[in-house]
Amino acid sequence: MNEPIHDGAEASSTTSPDTSAPAVVPTGHPEIDEALAGLEQLAHRPVTEHVAAYDAIHHVVRTTLADAGRPEGPGTL
Repeated sequence: MNEPIHDGAEASSTTSPDTSAPAVVPTGHPEIDEALAGLEQLAHRPVTEHVAAYDAIHHVVRTTLADAGRPEGPGTL
């Protein structure tokens, strides 16, 4: 009565899911590259920590984009 539903594709016992993250391509922006490097470690972290990691990366990307094109240095607006 409570039998599992199969879609016709049987999982092979000799293959395991690919848990490796795709390689992160450098962007040329040190802050963003450093933040994205954290993606490579997600496969080794508990799923409960993934949202915080994504939020931290998102914050760095948003801040970097918001500051893009602004003059750098003291006294600049």
